[in-house]
Amino acid sequence: MKKKSKIKSVKIRSATQERYTSGVEEVVKVTGLIRRGSTYSLRRRVPTDLVVALGKTEIWIALGTSEYKAAAKEARLASVRLDLQWEKQRQALTRGEKINPDDRLSAGELRRAVIGDFWVREQSASITVEDEERREDIEREIGGLETRDPSAEAVLFAQARSIIRERKLKVPLPAETTIGGAKEPFVPSDELRRLLELIRRADVEHLKRMIDRLEGAHGDQTHDPLFEGVNSISAAPAQSEGVTLGEAITRMQNDPTRAHLGDTADAKYVVTFRAMKELLGDDKPLAAITRAECAAVQELIAGLPANVAKLKAYKSCATMREMVETAATRTDRMLSPTTVKVYTHTLSAFFNWAIGKGLLTLNPAVKLAGGKKRAKNARRPWKIDALNIIIAGLPAWSRKSESIGRYWVPLIALFSGMRLGEIVGLTVDDVEKTYGEHCFVLWETDEQEYKTPGSERVIPVHPELVRLGLLDLVEKTRKAGGRRLFPELPGKDQDQLSDLFQKRFSYWLTSKLNIKQRGLSFHSLRHNFRDALRENGVPIDSTRALGGWSRSGIVEERYGAGVSVRTLAKWVAEISYDGLNPLGHLQPVATAG
Repeated sequence: MKKKSKIKSVKIRSATQERYTSGVEEVVKVTGLIRRGSTYSLRRRVPTDLVVALGKTEIWIALGTSEYKAAAKEARLASVRLDLQWEKQRQALTRGEKINPDDRLSAGELRRAVIGDFWVREQSASITVEDEERREDIEREIGGLETRDPSAEAVLFAQARSIIRERKLKVPLPAETTIGGAKEPFVPSDELRRLLELIRRADVEHLKRMIDRLEGAHGDQTHDPLFEGVNSISAAPAQSEGVTLGEAITRMQNDPTRAHLGDTADAKYVVTFRAMKELLGDDKPLAAITRAECAAVQELIAGLPANVAKLKAYKSCATMREMVETAATRTDRMLSPTTVKVYTHTLSAFFNWAIGKGLLTLNPAVKLAGGKKRAKNARRPWKIDALNIIIAGLPAWSRKSESIGRYWVPLIALFSGMRLGEIVGLTVDDVEKTYGEHCFVLWETDEQEYKTPGSERVIPVHPELVRLGLLDLVEKTRKAGGRRLFPELPGKDQDQLSDLFQKRFSYWLTSKLNIKQRGLSFHSLRHNFRDALRENGVPIDSTRALGGWSRSGIVEERYGAGVSVRTLAKWVAEISYDGLNPLGHLQPVATAG
């Protein structure tokens, strides 16, 4: 009888099928984290554009731990390092260079290895009595390292070999030589050169701290910012921690949870990220960035001219510093304080993102842009005389351009309090009968986004809008198979629609109606609506429900389903404007053919 061969199967279990729970904490699942036998590995598919160059379709990285929480943390960092590596390889291919498939070390990994070794040496350091002869020896060692003395270089290389082997770094070393054997030619890699320079800095820092101890000091004062916070009494720096600025920026750019923000949001970070990388460096530890350095980034950006990418004088500038220096010799218009503030907000938002991802605990750029100040020309409501002029001019403004939206949008704003962005994108589906009342029903969709969660709301249609024919327009558009109420308004999305309408409205006010009141704009109509609610005694809960303003946070306000549609319709019908001319003479315009 033949014996059945026993094949030991390797159990592979996806990390998405596992949980790690500690008390009430549950670690977020990590895509690509796989358990093979008793330990975890990370599996990543190689990007399509790199498959041929790398000669593989996927990469496995052993994480060396059987604990899920530790593996998940290391896997996320390993993914960031892979993304950085692949981007570097893409750039090399663009330049026509060959890439090394086994080059998996980032500058951050090398830095962490050297800092870890430096910490070990500092733990064994002791307070030494003053010894002039020993001090002279240390100073000679520092001089040898700084002048690259051959004997000092040999010591550095021996240290590098030890760190590479101990930490299993993928850095090629020359073959061991034997007595009488031929020495094989060896060209050091970029990684080895970077590692040697980092070790040189660590040795100089260690020796300078030794001199401090000889002089009676504790010896934990930092001389090189690379070793800030690493001393004889600090906790051991974890090898998987210490994310660099470059790694964090790449991770934020590739964060799938930010995909819904689109290109417009990401474009705001381009200048900020470039300034940070140029001033602080990709290898700067994220946690070591200070508020003073953030201020320096802000000042660098503030020194740029407006529309610098379009000015020929700056085409030859390779860095932002060169642009700033060039701008100082010219009379170009500089970035406005408002624009600089926008970039400063992106700087702070980057650190807030890092805090949310667990990479930081404090934001060094918080409130760097300054507190919010009330604008000198704050938006105020229109005076009744100006409102009468605007409303009387709407039929002519809309007919001349055959734009029915120009007629309806200001009227809807005045009698509903809706924001411009909410009105210009209205569709036939946004006006419907609910609980017996015709209402604007504002719910977020893929095409329509609102300012705050409270902006989602139901607003009964004011009787004046019904009388002027708004519901007839909705029904006519629906029967014709149309969707948008104002399809003739220019703009491809909500932001562009509102921006273009605002500009044309402002131009019409100043050039045609000769209304030039500073601090007033289309948004002022919303202030008129708020004042009308107040003047007609509308309760605060109904006011907030109609305007989409946030609740105050009082506990009792969070109870119940809110104000009913019928109650809101009653209050909307009460809204009127003292001194406003009767609207009976206005004739609803027809849609453009």
